[in-house]
Amino acid sequence: MALLAPAAHAQSGLYSQVTLTSDYRYQGVSSTNRKPALQGVIHHFRPDGWYAGVFASQVDYGYAESPNVELDVYGGKTLKLDPKTDLKLQALGTIFPDDRTPGPTLGFVQGGASIIRREGPWTLTGLATYVPQGSYGAGQVWRAEAAADYALGHGVTLKALAGHQTTERRPDRSYWSLGGEVRWKAVILEARYQDTDLSRRDCGFNPDICGASVVGAVSLVLPLILF
Repeated sequence: MALLAPAAHAQSGLYSQVTLTSDYRYQGVSSTNRKPALQGVIHHFRPDGWYAGVFASQVDYGYAESPNVELDVYGGKTLKLDPKTDLKLQALGTIFPDDRTPGPTLGFVQGGASIIRREGPWTLTGLATYVPQGSYGAGQVWRAEAAADYALGHGVTLKALAGHQTTERRPDRSYWSLGGEVRWKAVILEARYQDTDLSRRDCGFNPDICGASVVGAVSLVLPLILF
């Protein structure tokens, strides 16, 4: 789940965004069998730093019983450490309402913390998450991730990300992406090269969802609602 959060406000409000992406990638692996997906997010924020929201996306894991919809329900608190640094604490639950996959559930619950530092044109993010029981009986999952954004000006931002996931009953993986975005009024165009160190054998029953890819997306940011 990705969220382009609004700037801080002295009021509560709702931020919403609709995205069409050429491939929904989760930590470098396709969640749509390398096909496009329609996505949306509704994010409620408060001036005291508390927030909550729902992210929805089409999914397709490439087998007959695969779910078609993913829902991420999340909430958390943003703490201002200093004028340039935020600490974000968040809990998230992922569910698949139409899942017909035999066996353990694909859904999971995740807790995490991130530090966001803004320094001139740079925005630097460090993230750590923990899942007590991963998707389809994967066991405990730990993740560490770092991202760097550099604003060139005129709505153009370069983006880089790298992370590593350790899973109790699945192959570990490192993943990375490099790209950029252009913002014009309420429209955001983004392109990223994404890959992992997973082999086709490690990718499981559908090896086609692994491998390098250039992913493009166009997003529409809906008008901000303050109350």
